[in-house]
Amino acid sequence: MNKKPSEPLVVGTKKYYKYKIIWEDIVGDSTLATINEFSKMTCANIHTECWVFDKTFDYVYSFASYYESNGEIEFGDRNIYPRSVIKKMTRI
Repeated sequence: MNKKPSEPLVVGTKKYYKYKIIWEDIVGDSTLATINEFSKMTCANIHTECWVFDKTFDYVYSFASYYESNGEIEFGDRNIYPRSVIKKMTRI
């Protein structure tokens, strides 16, 4: 069953849509490891739910919290994702 995407967040005349972004993040480890252990190391697939502030050819800008007062908005929990690390974006 397909769920209909949520209504956009509207501030003034601007609409922000909510997405689930699955993206690949680096994983680091400072402990000693054998060749076998090292070769099994993988990147992490991170699942993030957020509103998309902007999308460009190279980047996706997001926020997860905001404050609105007198028609002004301040954004919190902000991220910029290089498109090269994004595996999937789904509007929710």
